[in-house]
Amino acid sequence: MRSPGPTTRVERACLARLTEMDAALARMQLELPDDARPLGEEARRKVKVWLSRLGEGGADLGALTSDLEQIGGLMDALTARLLLVPWDGHPTPPGRPS
Repeated sequence: MRSPGPTTRVERACLARLTEMDAALARMQLELPDDARPLGEEARRKVKVWLSRLGEGGADLGALTSDLEQIGGLMDALTARLLLVPWDGHPTPPGRPS
């Protein structure tokens, strides 16, 4: 028997937002330097847990709110790492000064 899935408008909205977050994290992960990859993996793991819970329906949205704060903090840290802190992400072509 198939699980009921998200049944309320709020559950469906949360599921849609988490799906967007997972896609954003997947794109972000391609650009992350090695030192930030564990943060990206942790954020995606948390998102996937909630995607699964909401996909089954009847998830505790109060607990989701708490976890979304943590996920948001991880995403903020990843964004800062990508945008605000320089790193040697792209090698200098041979013959060009670094």
